[in-house]
Amino acid sequence: MRVVATTSLLAVIAVACTSAPPPSAGSQTGRPAGTASSAAVVAHANTVPVEHRYVALSDGQMWRILLVDLTRGTSTEVVAARGSPGRPYYAPPFSESADGKQLLVGAVGPADRSALYLIDVAAGRTTLLYEDDEIWSIGSLRGIISPDGALYAFHGHDGVRVGDAAGGPTRLFVEDDDPADMAKIWYPLAWSLDRSAIALAQGTDTVTRVGAFRASDGEQYWTGTGSQVSWRTKAPFLAVVGSAGTFGGENRIYAVDPNDGVVHDLEPLGAKFYGSIAWHPGADRVLYTAADDAFAERDVYTRALSEDAPKRVESPRKIWDAWWSSDGSKIYATAARGATVGAPSIGDFDILELPGGRVVASICGTSGQCR
Repeated sequence: MRVVATTSLLAVIAVACTSAPPPSAGSQTGRPAGTASSAAVVAHANTVPVEHRYVALSDGQMWRILLVDLTRGTSTEVVAARGSPGRPYYAPPFSESADGKQLLVGAVGPADRSALYLIDVAAGRTTLLYEDDEIWSIGSLRGIISPDGALYAFHGHDGVRVGDAAGGPTRLFVEDDDPADMAKIWYPLAWSLDRSAIALAQGTDTVTRVGAFRASDGEQYWTGTGSQVSWRTKAPFLAVVGSAGTFGGENRIYAVDPNDGVVHDLEPLGAKFYGSIAWHPGADRVLYTAADDAFAERDVYTRALSEDAPKRVESPRKIWDAWWSSDGSKIYATAARGATVGAPSIGDFDILELPGGRVVASICGTSGQCR
């Protein structure tokens, strides 16, 4: 699955769960799935190129998702939505299928609560899948779609739930260890490529615990430290990265087979602060970003499992995020455009091709267009 990071123009991301008045009796799974689309979320039909990137932009009340063609260097709006008065909508959360043709987006539902919508990008079709009975803050559901676009998972008011993208009721997958403790609430990170497992995470500030759960029955069969993961189809199945935060955690990057728990550290513990991570599409090689400070822009590295040390990827600029091309022959990265950036991932940015640093696309302002 392509690892997607929402690059917002504003710094604050609403992630806390805010409860509405108690729901009516018997209402435990949210609004029925598969209901008609809402005018709050509008999709525009587009062809998804093989080499692409989705980018989320917001002005606080309205947000849009742009589809960037990395071959042509162009971008076009595919989804637009609104927030609610008095509740700024800073970072539109979304997840994409492996081919990019389906998006799961978080937005305001018909009852003005936190909801999830399925976007068929090619058809320009929007379907309301779920609206929570209690959660109002946008982004709290943390929805992720499976690589084939058939299933989705999210954190509802009672734990992690799983649903069918074709519609229908959701089922409780994993209950929260303690709903009153933010550090003991599970939320989904990523589906395995064959949909047989889901990586879930716990923690505050920087996530401190990640686990692998069987999709069939919710059984947890591995746990470790980390905040981001990348799956592949052979052992070691998981690449994991995590950085220490206010409430604990470790600066660590490693590969692990969750079936036996054998860990292969890719860098010494505590040496750096890590960001994005991704397995190469076909090789025993990991791509990741790292910096000497938690809030600094980063360098890009690759590390083969057979090598003794990582290799730094040449770049003329520090970067925010990095990922492989679909065939693994290229590396793409986002980097600040100009010198007026307040923090990583905030402000106008370029998408670079590495090594070398050729600019393949640029995103500016709340429209995405650069003058």
